[in-house]
Amino acid sequence: MKKYLDIIYYNRKEIIIVIIMLLGFLSLNFLNKKEEPKIIENTTEEKEEIDTIVIDIKGEVNNPGSYEIENGKRIKDAIEKAGGLKSTANIENINLSEKLQDEMLIIIPNNEEQIQEKQENKYEVKDSKISINNATANELTTISGIGKSKAQSIVEYRNKNGKFNKLEDITKVSGIGIKTFEKIKNYIKL
Repeated sequence: MKKYLDIIYYNRKEIIIVIIMLLGFLSLNFLNKKEEPKIIENTTEEKEEIDTIVIDIKGEVNNPGSYEIENGKRIKDAIEKAGGLKSTANIENINLSEKLQDEMLIIIPNNEEQIQEKQENKYEVKDSKISINNATANELTTISGIGKSKAQSIVEYRNKNGKFNKLEDITKVSGIGIKTFEKIKNYIKL
């Protein structure tokens, strides 16, 4: 045993160098070890989420409301999903073949509303919500309940204070209270 201890004692520098090199090699190997790429399979829920959109349809349909519908469907499909048209519906100026988009708002007017809207040169059917952060004053006036002065106030507030962080912030604009917000909240977005 003394023979081995003498060998270790006289060669201790070399042994320490070998141990350090071995530890260095092992630590480099450990740090550089790459994980094998994980294959993630889409679950049915993820596929449904990608393949569906949510639209809101109001007005002269039998069952107005928000609906989840397959991506790529058209306005005519949304009308069918909402139970079809009421007998008072006027679809004269609605493009039934238009493709649906996520968060799309569709308002089907009745015969009287359509006549009034034509006289005012406004469109009753909106293909999406109006962005309160990006819309011009003219675009804001297309929202029912927002006239020229309120639209101008929104633009001025936005220019002075920056973009709105949440929809409810529009109530900070002079002339727009809770009642107005409740009336327009389904027609606006950030």
